[in-house]
Amino acid sequence: MKYVGLLIFTLSVSFGALAQLNPEEQKLADMLVSGSDKQLKDATVSIAKSANQNTELLDMVAEILLKKYPNAYPSEIDTLAWMARALGNSENGRYYNAVNTVVENAKHKKLVRHAETALDDIDEASGEQYVEGMASLPASLFARESNKDRDARVMALITAGDLRSLKEGARTIIDTRTENQALTDMLAEILITHHSSAADNQIDTFAWIARTLGQDRSGRYWAILEEVKENGANRKLRKYAKKALQEHGDAKGEQYKAGMLGKAVKDYAY
Repeated sequence: MKYVGLLIFTLSVSFGALAQLNPEEQKLADMLVSGSDKQLKDATVSIAKSANQNTELLDMVAEILLKKYPNAYPSEIDTLAWMARALGNSENGRYYNAVNTVVENAKHKKLVRHAETALDDIDEASGEQYVEGMASLPASLFARESNKDRDARVMALITAGDLRSLKEGARTIIDTRTENQALTDMLAEILITHHSSAADNQIDTFAWIARTLGQDRSGRYWAILEEVKENGANRKLRKYAKKALQEHGDAKGEQYKAGMLGKAVKDYAY
């Protein structure tokens, strides 16, 4: 339903408030509200690199930046930094206060750094300042998926059987700060099953699993990470397991052990 709503919105703006956009800018506007993280970033990078001056388009960028930055996931920071750059490259004083809000309140150092640069490029406030809410974008554009839907999506990724999906699942747990023992137990079983015989093409993904278990502060995966640190098939994997152990902290409560999942895991050979 989210994407249907965004499609309706996109079609409506084609004949409304954004009529002043040229065809290329209209395409960028559609990408900004597509609901796709990749399209959002691609559009933002294009706007920033071209130093686009169209305030209809820049207002959309400012609105998305102001809405998203307070609770942004780590994976979103790069896109938000490009948004700040897009506003800065315009050198339009209309966005001074908006960017300054990010400088003063953002929690992520990279975003603050890029926003500070953007503020320097804008130099000073001039004219009517952009205020959150001026650009009317659909609320669904900023909605987070429910924990239930997210966890189901991550479990599907982990159990798909291929390394790319497995890595995406592990990274999503870190990125969204997910706390779900069923998911981390599944990752622990995969890691303990394959750590000592992992092929070169598997190491990076299994290192991400170690990182994911490390950020779980329950102490449940200490024994698993200790085993991987000592007997992992690759130096990189052992290194990440060691770092994950330090983050994970001391062993607490019942330790996860091989086989506790109660079912065999896939081989993740490719």
